[in-house]
Amino acid sequence: MFVCQWHLDIPFGKQAEAVRIMTAWGKEKFASSEFRLAKSARLLVGHIGPSPSHIVDEYVFDTVADFEAALQGMSAPQFRAHAEALMPFIIPGSQHWEVLRVVS
Repeated sequence: MFVCQWHLDIPFGKQAEAVRIMTAWGKEKFASSEFRLAKSARLLVGHIGPSPSHIVDEYVFDTVADFEAALQGMSAPQFRAHAEALMPFIIPGSQHWEVLRVVS
């Protein structure tokens, strides 16, 4: 299994708006993309240590191939509005994916 995390930072004071957009986007991902292959998903925000401006969108997939298939689907038209709505909240250069393999 693989834990796939999309990390991004947002401007101070914009957490609620960014989380609202990401929650709606997540629902659409599970409804109309290969993200439905994910075994679980959750949205995390910094609390102690990481800044509250740090957001992690996390998915658990059986295989890296399932994760890659999910990512390929993000170019579909129904996701454009979500991406455009979130874009002003992402601090440039902060977004990146981390993929971890579960060993036990």
